[in-house]
Amino acid sequence: MLTPTYNSDSPYSTYADSANAARLLADCTAQAVTWRWATESMGEPTPFMQEHYGGPKPRWLADGKADPERHMHHGFDAEGRLVLQRQSRGRATAWLHEADGRTGVDLQVYEGEPSVSTVTRYRHAGGLLVAQHISHGHKGLDTRYEWQDGQLQRAVTSNWADGQKTWLCQDVYRYDEAGRLDTITLEYLDDDGTPSGETRLSYRRPRKGETLASVAARVEALLVDAITNALAQVPRDEKIYALFICYTQEDFGAAWPPFLVWGREPYRRAIVDAGEEVRYYLWAPDEIRAVQGDAHERWFDDAVLKEACLLHAQFMDIAQSTASAMRVLKNLAAHFNAPASQALLNTTDDFVVAHADNTGEIDPLKAMKAALAPERWALLKARGLV
Repeated sequence: MLTPTYNSDSPYSTYADSANAARLLADCTAQAVTWRWATESMGEPTPFMQEHYGGPKPRWLADGKADPERHMHHGFDAEGRLVLQRQSRGRATAWLHEADGRTGVDLQVYEGEPSVSTVTRYRHAGGLLVAQHISHGHKGLDTRYEWQDGQLQRAVTSNWADGQKTWLCQDVYRYDEAGRLDTITLEYLDDDGTPSGETRLSYRRPRKGETLASVAARVEALLVDAITNALAQVPRDEKIYALFICYTQEDFGAAWPPFLVWGREPYRRAIVDAGEEVRYYLWAPDEIRAVQGDAHERWFDDAVLKEACLLHAQFMDIAQSTASAMRVLKNLAAHFNAPASQALLNTTDDFVVAHADNTGEIDPLKAMKAALAPERWALLKARGLV
């Protein structure tokens, strides 16, 4: 058995020393006598990982089926315990085994020298995970898992960082009559550990008959209604040249349901007069928001819409594709580019509705051109706006 070489509650500081990290990696490498490939880490799954984070369940792979660039190699000692995981680009996790759990030390090897990135400790009692400690050195979290009759009831987390106030939250797990997980609700806690009242549904079990296609259709219908109602609240004091239905490709769930930003004509005139990167600044929602302020955007907080979008995101996570949401966005842009929808707004003669990544990292003009009538695109191009 490889015994820990640390005395403190967190071994991060021990392995922040590159010499200690190198010895740990060498020790674990020497102990590994058999190896297996897997699609993801098989190290220490926390309860309901797929429900929390989506994606397919990790699975073992035959050696001939593994791709070293995408998959993870697991090394086991003579007792069959996992002692090392290796990934591409010099990433590795060394495992330390203790009487009541184990610790994973995530390492990055650069030019032959390892450095620690994260240390995660897992503690068990009665065969159940009861505590998790994650340290990145200057910040981290500690989670306590509470069980009843073999069912996880709560996971209470303390989030800490050097020089900052620690804040608390908990995941609350509820089950159906058959004992299957039904919902996970994130609750924020006051300093004394009592719920603050701020909550967010983070998982709901799909009901019978719910599929990616059926949920996407429901989301689209709900968004048509929500956006239609929102248009009546857009200020009419200035003309607007564009309505953006915004998503965030990098973290799709962060802006699903999407939110609205409208570009006002004074902003456009200022960008055109400045004459610098006009094609970017006119069609990048976050740049518009930075100038116009939050009075000219709209987020949706309807509980029915948010739950439908949550379920939609879950199905997309399992499929590992956001294509379904992109189809919804494309259909919404086409729907609201119709004259009947634009009649609700005070618009310029070249007004457009477009779906756009709010960060500006993805150029929206290709999708915009496909969605617009040819004469509208030609007008924008003739004016030097696209």
